[in-house]
Amino acid sequence: MTSGGNSRFTVEDEAAFWAARIDAAPSDAHPGLDEWLNADPARAGALLRAQAALAMLGGGLPEAACLPSETPAPVEDADKLPRKVWRWVAGGAVLAASLAALAFLNLPRAETFEADHGEVRALALRDGSAVSVDAGSRVDVRIEDDARVTRLVRGKALFHVAHDPGKPFRVIVGDVTITDIGTVFQVSDDAEAGFVDVLVSEGAVDVEAAGARTRLVAGNRARFPRAAGAASAPPIQPVSAAAIDRALGWTSGRLELDGEPIGEAVAEMNRHNHLQVQLADPARLAGEPLYGAFRMNDPIGFARAVAVSVEGTATVGEDSIVISARK
Repeated sequence: MTSGGNSRFTVEDEAAFWAARIDAAPSDAHPGLDEWLNADPARAGALLRAQAALAMLGGGLPEAACLPSETPAPVEDADKLPRKVWRWVAGGAVLAASLAALAFLNLPRAETFEADHGEVRALALRDGSAVSVDAGSRVDVRIEDDARVTRLVRGKALFHVAHDPGKPFRVIVGDVTITDIGTVFQVSDDAEAGFVDVLVSEGAVDVEAAGARTRLVAGNRARFPRAAGAASAPPIQPVSAAAIDRALGWTSGRLELDGEPIGEAVAEMNRHNHLQVQLADPARLAGEPLYGAFRMNDPIGFARAVAVSVEGTATVGEDSIVISARK
């Protein structure tokens, strides 16, 4: 891969390309890598930054690879997929968790980024931070010399922030502002319900909402009113390490459930697939608990597992799967 210019943007983008290839096959030779590094002394540092950001995101697929959501990998090919994405499902069945889609990008100082329906995107920012953006989500990023501001316009994102006390990293959702204090945290915008959900897995954040400031530390979760002038700050909920792992499963293409309602699981699965899952009787089925681990890009396998859990059937159509319970 050759550089089309000497701008920092080009070098950083090419470094992201090489970092993804090396991560996918660390023991392989990579023709052209030495030549690329030797052509410009700045490239070695750019590659190190890209690899550090990719490591924070847990690794990736080579060359911004995409896995079609309609063609899940068969279970018998499990040994060909990364070991870390597999989980056992209650009842003895094994289902894979793989990325529906991932792009490794390095953003300019100000950029709007959207993850399309059915994909998850990972971004390395210029300050050394990294962001994972969920399907159907949008973030506006601005990295300047004196400010780092990201607006979550809709959806959900996970932030791995490179701490800089002189230049706080802020995430804004509606009238809610989350300020990093050396952190890994997830922010979800539930605009329909009027809440912003904040989950901290490492470090701490300060959340300004409803005229109050709340500090959340690792293992804390809280839902804040999205609009100013709403109710007072909500109670802080302690979250176990296992629950955090389940909540962040979407970043590696998996949906892990421990009694969450079927309706919520269906909504999450539908955001990641064009083949939509429907409940024939939502009033009866949506509130039923569901347990197990599923691939985000396997709506058919998911629907069949749900059907078994409610002693019903899953009927696969051209653009939808209908789950019906036994009468």
